[in-house]
Amino acid sequence: MTLIDRLRLRLGGFDALALMALIGLICGLLAGGSNILFRLFTESSLVLWATDPNSNTDYETMDWLYRLLLPTIGGLIVGLLLQQLKPEHRQVGVSHVLERMSYHQGHLPPQNAFVQFILGGLTIASGQSVGREGPGIHLGSASASWVGQKLKLPNNSTRILVGCGCAAAISANFNTPLAGVIFAMEIIIMEYAVASFIPIILASVAGAILTRLVFGDGASFDVPSKLDIQSLWEMPYFLLVGFAGGVFASVFIMATRKVRQISREWPVWLKTTVAGTSVGIIAIGIPQVMGIGYDSVNGALQGELALTILALALVGKLIATIICSGLSLPGGVIGPALFMGAMLGGVMGNIGGELFPDQASYTGFYAMIGMATVMGAVLQAPLAALMALLELTNNPNIIFPGMFSIVIGNLVVTQLFKQQSFWETQMTDRGLDLRVSPIKQVLRSIGVAGVMSRSIATLNFRSTPDEIEVALKDKPRWVLVLEDEHVTSLMVASDLVRYMMEREEKQREETPKPDTEQKRKVINLLKIPANRQNLVSITLQATLEETFDKMEQAKMSAAYVYRITHDGQERIYGVITRDMITDQYVYSKKP
Repeated sequence: MTLIDRLRLRLGGFDALALMALIGLICGLLAGGSNILFRLFTESSLVLWATDPNSNTDYETMDWLYRLLLPTIGGLIVGLLLQQLKPEHRQVGVSHVLERMSYHQGHLPPQNAFVQFILGGLTIASGQSVGREGPGIHLGSASASWVGQKLKLPNNSTRILVGCGCAAAISANFNTPLAGVIFAMEIIIMEYAVASFIPIILASVAGAILTRLVFGDGASFDVPSKLDIQSLWEMPYFLLVGFAGGVFASVFIMATRKVRQISREWPVWLKTTVAGTSVGIIAIGIPQVMGIGYDSVNGALQGELALTILALALVGKLIATIICSGLSLPGGVIGPALFMGAMLGGVMGNIGGELFPDQASYTGFYAMIGMATVMGAVLQAPLAALMALLELTNNPNIIFPGMFSIVIGNLVVTQLFKQQSFWETQMTDRGLDLRVSPIKQVLRSIGVAGVMSRSIATLNFRSTPDEIEVALKDKPRWVLVLEDEHVTSLMVASDLVRYMMEREEKQREETPKPDTEQKRKVINLLKIPANRQNLVSITLQATLEETFDKMEQAKMSAAYVYRITHDGQERIYGVITRDMITDQYVYSKKP
């Protein structure tokens, strides 16, 4: 057996921690590198539009006609390019990653990642109201998935690697390695397990190291150091901030869904052109809505923006992002959610400062709380939002009011407005479901290679006693019966042993002397008394979830595990039964 085969068999279980950690680290470097290249591409692309990539006020200082034409023409170009692609290759972003995780075992097509890189970059460079984090997650996840697919690793391992790529992407974009880990576990993997944590942590660290080497140690936002709650009397007001953030997030999710439904039958180029034109029209009066807008976010955090600017930027960004996201521009929603949260928090902070000048905290404090609240409510990722809040501020004082506001925001979205997360809504509109039962969640995390029995022998259904004796020499547990070189049924080896012993004893009673003719006589293994069962085939890369589903569909209770070798031959590695799968679930749930 080759080294790569041993690697695949080991990774099929859930205890190959050291090996997964090493591969996760490699994936983190690849994912971080892809995100750095994407950021460099989008920033250098600004030169193509005759703007200064080193300026934080590019769009604000543009002439009004330029602000109108830039996103309009950019939307048209992106749409015309998308129109030439097959529908399956247009699927990009975090919702695409979630779909491939739920329905394709984490296998992300490289073509879609290439589309995300080029067209997502052009979308951002043309000033559309989208973020780069969503495309970054897609690129990071696709990089890690590519490693798993190239090595033909078990699907449970590939799923973990996708989580590694996601964590490294978040870490590389925000310089927040802990938030990257939590985001990957909460949104992409949707489970917390040590076997996943260790490789994802290493990948996230790798992403942070790479981005610090290229862009420096600074975080994405210029967070002031004086963030602190002034009085416990502010807590009711933070409840109000959380409520406002939840209402705002719900309106955003519902309105985006409505735009998506209205435009479902529109040509792709028309969607993107309308989106770009809408951004351009809004940007004539509110230039802050264009692009990623981190300069405006930093202004809100520093308390430099007037209430009027905060309110206009909030409303303008909401409308622009609803249109861009609803009309399927290939960009992300995390950046806009942070922008809108900062503006909302800034508005609430200014109002609170006017009403309660002696009790209210610094305006930037509310902007930071608003960022985490809206992000957590839109994505329904409260823990990831809280960790991002902590890492971005490096200030534990913000956790107490932040927890309160984030939880209230999520409750408003889920309980009051009965809304799913932004990405779940996208998938629901396409007839897809992210919900997974606890049983399947466990089975999905374990590869068939780690559970199957390798104690097997193969015999043709018509075999001689000598051939049977050789096959049973190593005392296998199972016998695979072949007909025309295809596996047809599974036998318990002990049944065959018992039959041969009874046959030999019977022959001894009838003929005391050995009969060579009897040894050459062919035995039909499909007709002897034995416990036989039909079985399906499953690849070595499959998870227990895939195996169980295939057994259910075929109404069978066993499967043989195979892999196609380089020369096109089917190599059998072992067998697995329904009982083995059930036992594995029970074992994994024990404390």
